[in-house]
Amino acid sequence: MAATGIIDGGDIIVAVESAVPGTFTPIAHSTSCKITTSSSFRERRTKDTNGKEKAFDETETTISVEALTIYGSYSYFDLKEKQLSGAVLNVKYAPKTEDTGDRYEEGLFFIESLERSDNVAEDSKVSVTFTQKEKPEVKTVA
Repeated sequence: MAATGIIDGGDIIVAVESAVPGTFTPIAHSTSCKITTSSSFRERRTKDTNGKEKAFDETETTISVEALTIYGSYSYFDLKEKQLSGAVLNVKYAPKTEDTGDRYEEGLFFIESLERSDNVAEDSKVSVTFTQKEKPEVKTVA
């Protein structure tokens, strides 16, 4: 049964579908993630309204993840290879532990930006931003 109440941000992860369809690998050692959906509008002018009005045009979704750099699965170098090849990735923004009734978002994304920072006396960090190829879907765990 889906949890109720306030969502703990530490319970949410971003995962990328692996070579095995339906199997997702979380972005390793993520420290934060954010999903943003923006809507755009166009101006509509008509003779009978004597003015202008806004009409819905489209939405754009981006997912951002900050993580500690690791050696291993879905590390900086894996993400870099995917970005350079222009790969389309199936990305999921979801609870770490999915229970029946939990809702999440999933869709096809490109890697828009990838950044790595390596400072003295600090953990190496990676920031990645995914941008939608097509609109993601809101799904419910069955």
